[in-house]
Amino acid sequence: MLKSLSINGFTLIAQAEVNFRQGFTAITGETGAGKSVLLKALRIVCGDKAQASMVRGGEEKAVVEATFDISNEPQVKSILDELEIDSDDELVIRREVLESGKGRARVNGSVVNQADLQRLGEELIQMHGQSEQLLLRDTRTHAQMLDAYAGNGSLLEEYSKLWASWNEILSKIAATEERAKNLAAQKDFLKFQHDELTKAALKAGEEEELEEKVSSASKGEAERRHLGDIQGMLAGENGLMDMIQSLQARMRTLAIKCPNYEEDLKALEEVADPFESVCKDLMRLSPSAAVSAADIDKANSRIAQIQKLKRKYRTDVDGLIALTEQRREELSSLENLDADLEELSRQSAKTLAELEKVAAKLTAARVEAAARYDKSVSDILHTLGMPKAEFKTSIEKQALGPIGSDRIEFLLAPNPGEGSKSLQKAVSGGELSRLLLAIKSVMAELDKVPLLIFDEVDSGISGEVGNSIGDALRKLGQHHQILTITHLHQVASRAQNQLAVSKKEIDGRTYTSIVELDHDGRVQELSRMLGGDSETIREHAKQLLEINQ
Repeated sequence: MLKSLSINGFTLIAQAEVNFRQGFTAITGETGAGKSVLLKALRIVCGDKAQASMVRGGEEKAVVEATFDISNEPQVKSILDELEIDSDDELVIRREVLESGKGRARVNGSVVNQADLQRLGEELIQMHGQSEQLLLRDTRTHAQMLDAYAGNGSLLEEYSKLWASWNEILSKIAATEERAKNLAAQKDFLKFQHDELTKAALKAGEEEELEEKVSSASKGEAERRHLGDIQGMLAGENGLMDMIQSLQARMRTLAIKCPNYEEDLKALEEVADPFESVCKDLMRLSPSAAVSAADIDKANSRIAQIQKLKRKYRTDVDGLIALTEQRREELSSLENLDADLEELSRQSAKTLAELEKVAAKLTAARVEAAARYDKSVSDILHTLGMPKAEFKTSIEKQALGPIGSDRIEFLLAPNPGEGSKSLQKAVSGGELSRLLLAIKSVMAELDKVPLLIFDEVDSGISGEVGNSIGDALRKLGQHHQILTITHLHQVASRAQNQLAVSKKEIDGRTYTSIVELDHDGRVQELSRMLGGDSETIREHAKQLLEINQ
């Protein structure tokens, strides 16, 4: 429940500290006094968008701080745990609005974004004003309300899972059929590529091996040619070895006859011996085995084939090998798609049968609950100035959808003989206000939101109907904390608590104040609402409080 609200620099409110109590609290005051400003401050706490116009003139920022008792709010505590925000049994939400219109929000001192603040706000407060009445005109909310009343949560969860599963299967069927269509159109192309690549029988590293083989063959041929020439120059008649030996013999003969050549002979022998050793080594060398021209041509042809495929498919050998496997899998997949479609169709039929079974259970539960729901809402409407009104829930069969096979719409027959009317257009705002209160009264024990706020739910109503609305709000206050802006003394007198909103001008500026009224204050405010401040009116106001408290 809401314990207190602190407001500073917020439009007409310069400063206000408001305490709230359990049960039904009426908010009263002259038209334009600032009652809507109080609700706007609460909306800001719930995560409404910040606006620059909210900052009071001359102030740097507006600050609204609300304190809640969350001792009996496990869902709120769960969200706080998820956001890693410490909490005991008290929750403090502080919202600041800067002159620029930007806002800052803190929950128990921790900064939160607007989305998380809205999540918390939805668990703490429900606002029922004109926008919420318009929401009641949206038929999509009718199924939610009926299911909540019927307690269909577990059935809806089961249905939702089956619905998601069935749609997933349908998506797979559509994707498989599309894939089959595309593959079938490309079958010849895929088969051509697969056959061409398979025939090529590519192997990882093959291109490098072939290039190395061709390179080695080219080196071997050069080796054989040059080594043969060298050995030819060294060996045989008139070879270098014979010529060196002949040269040495002639130098020996010359040195015998002419001793002065002995030094030259010696120098020649020193050179000739190592040279002869080198020559003998060269003569013993054998070239590497020759690669046949046919083998070289074959290797070059294979390299050319690989390079052609690389250019054609714009990838390397590893990519070509991977593409071969991909095309094989695609062709294999095309052959297996019919079997896949058959299995998916079987799964779809099975899931659809389960879905229809749960949908039928939902329909039965809704029809049973609608009879009770319609009577309960109608009974309350009869006490709210619509004695002949009949509320009816229309449940019509339709194609399976996210919430079942039912089209659910609330209808209202405000007066006998006129027939049921759609809430979308035919029902007036006053009728819709009372219907909203009746529905909330019926849902009171099921609705877990602790604070319900009704903005002028009694608009356009007077007399005995006002008494009934006051009684309904007071009864609703047994299950929730209720705040209601009202202009009717019949409603205000039935409230357990009352806040008076007033404004005054000081030095040319308007100030709005919010005061919690004691008994005497309530008598005075009720007297104002009754139209005067005479002793008779005051006595009447006292009697109203005594009767209704």
